[in-house]
Order: sequence, then structure tokens, then C-alpha cells
Amino acid sequence: MAIGKTNAITINGGGGSTAVLREYTSSATWTKPAGLKYAYVICIGAGSGGASGRRGASDSNRCGGGGGAGAQTSKRMLKAEQLGVTESVVIPTGGAGGTSVTTDNTSGNAGGNGGSASFGTLVKTGTTVGGRAGGTNTFVSGGNGIGTGAIPNNLLNYRAGMDGVSGQAGSVSNQTNIIMKNNLPPCCGMGGAGISSSNATGISGKIYDYLDVTGTTQTGANGGQTTGANGINGIDNAMTQLLYEYAEAISLKGYGTGGTGGASGDAAGTIAGGNGGNGGLYGAGGGGGGGSTNGANSGAGGNGAGGLCIVLEIY
Repeated sequence: MAIGKTNAITINGGGGSTAVLREYTSSATWTKPAGLKYAYVICIGAGSGGASGRRGASDSNRCGGGGGAGAQTSKRMLKAEQLGVTESVVIPTGGAGGTSVTTDNTSGNAGGNGGSASFGTLVKTGTTVGGRAGGTNTFVSGGNGIGTGAIPNNLLNYRAGMDGVSGQAGSVSNQTNIIMKNNLPPCCGMGGAGISSSNATGISGKIYDYLDVTGTTQTGANGGQTTGANGINGIDNAMTQLLYEYAEAISLKGYGTGGTGGASGDAAGTIAGGNGGNGGLYGAGGGGGGGSTNGANSGAGGNGAGGLCIVLEIY
């Protein structure tokens, strides 16, 4: 359904033109209003899920799962005559995180893909791939944000999400989840932490601090910082403060931060790996689950966040 500000506002210098902003967080049907001149459409796809960690022997590497990818964004200015009487708005749900491993000597489960958001056949995001492999005895890759099938298929009109990072054994997981003032895509989830073959346990990273529109630093969330701790859910709408009233920053509305990875379990197999955090709305990836030692479950991957569609109607 449509949410948020839907009343008409005057665009300064627009010769008396007005605009209406509509936001969709679930699938719906858009109907072309009378008198419409243009529609600026922005679709944000769903983030993919993080993978779960490996459950393995105490003399092996038990890596955390890879983080899920952030979603693609596709945007396009359309003339009224290009639009049908109605257009279907499709809003995808985020990819599910890989399930926890409950069997000894078993690698983790991959995260689910993030779905495509679309506005009729005119604007569409590609599908992002979840944490491509669960934790193994070697480092694993995060999700792939380079989905296919985007419309328009032009690098100037959509931005692929960043890959999720891989879990590491016996160390802090990679920390590349950054929010800045600039036009970044939705963020990936971070990888879960693992346990090395020498039984050094790992903790997960954090969402880096980010700047709001005033230049003030906002503190990011820490991941699993002690053995067995869960990751932290991503921040919803981290870019919302950049949404000036229908200025160029509209293209930043809605991006969330990725979930952090879960910490590893302990070397003795008595503490389970931490679960990855869920991605923040909209379009962010889930964090990877932590690895564990035989006898204790690995951490599950976090879920990716759902998508969003924004339609700015210009009269």
C-alpha cells in the first residue's frame, strides 16, 4: 500500500506544477492520475540472506557464513504517455538466512536470494544472490549483488549492492559495512566469525559509524563481541535523514545497513555460534552466522530486508 507523504506540494520554479510522492512497501496496483506529466520511479530490491556457519572438529577451521548482498536500485524518469492506465508494483521480501547446522562435521547453509522490485515492465531491479556458501573449513564468499535483468539496464540508472563479506576463522570478521553521506547502495551483511584450527575463536565486526546530513557522526552497532553472541540487526532507513523535501536526495530514501555477523562458538563445543543480524529496511543483506565446534550448533544467517518502490508524480 502507499505510505508516507501523499499530499501534493508545490515545486518552486516549476511554473505552478505540483508533485505527489507515493511509497510502497508491499505489492499494489498504481493507477495513472489525470493530468500527470511525468513519473520518477525508484525501485529498491530485497536484500539477500546471510549464510550459516560451519560445525566442525576442534582441529579444523570452522568458518562463519558469508553475509548477504545488498539489493540493487533502479530508477527512471517516465513521460505520462509511456505509462499504462495501471502498473503493477511488485515489492519483494528479503532472502531467508541459512539455517543453523545441527550435525557434526557439516558446512553451513547458503542464504536465500533477495527478490526483484518492479514497476510494471518499465523499472526493475535484478535479483541478488544470498551468502553463496555456508561456512566451510576455508574462507567463504558473501552474496553477489550483481543481479541480472535490471530495467533500465544502464549503470547510470541502477546501483548493484555490495557483496557480503566472508567469515574468518579465529579473528574479527571483515568490516566493510560503511554508511556515508554519498549515494551508496543498500549495504551488505557482514560475515560471521569462525574458529581456527588452533582453536582461536573469533568475534564479528560492527557497522561503521556514518554521517548524517548535518555532518554529525551516528554510532554504528557492534556485532557479536563475545563468544556465542548474536549479530546486531541493521539500521532501518539509515539514509532517511538525507531526504530533503523532494530534492535530489530522494534517490537515497530507504536504504538500511546490513546485519552484523554472529560471533563464533567456543573451542570445546559447549557454546553455539551466534546468529547473524537481519538486514535493515530497505534492501540490506543479512549477516552471516558464526562457526561452531562439534557438539554445539552453528549460528544461523540473518534475513535480508524487503524492498521499496517510490513514485514521484509530477503534474
